[in-house]
Amino acid sequence: MNYFTEEKHDLEGYMDNLRTLTKVLDIDTHSFLLNNSFHDSRISEIILVNNYNPEAPDESQESIVSISSVAKHWDNNIYQLLWTDVTIYSVDFDISRNKLFESQKILFNRGLDEWSHDELTLLDNGRLRHEIYLFSQTTIIIECGNFSIKRIGLS
Repeated sequence: MNYFTEEKHDLEGYMDNLRTLTKVLDIDTHSFLLNNSFHDSRISEIILVNNYNPEAPDESQESIVSISSVAKHWDNNIYQLLWTDVTIYSVDFDISRNKLFESQKILFNRGLDEWSHDELTLLDNGRLRHEIYLFSQTTIIIECGNFSIKRIGLS
């Protein structure tokens, strides 16, 4: 993370970074990121898809891997997040880190837990890197060619 670490919380710098993504994100996704966040939202699913077809010729420079996720926003809107042309995907989930501070009791019923903070940045090679941190200390890292957010309903 470049903008949010234990030592610094550079919201202004991160907002400047988001403004530079106007040419690589669709208008709705860019607007959402500039005006909202998924802080305190809950991820209900993450789906990794490998669209490999051994009968199709390999002429594309894009990855066939995509990831979709559904998140319930704190305002009860439901969003689908979609990363395509994925080349790096990592989830560091360890339920034993998700503990009550006072008792150190593991919170099995919270699962992945709620979204804490994230950073979406443009890499030197033109790809996007999305780092997501959940309150359970789970880290999700995705590098991709495209990222979009779409509202799919209200709960």
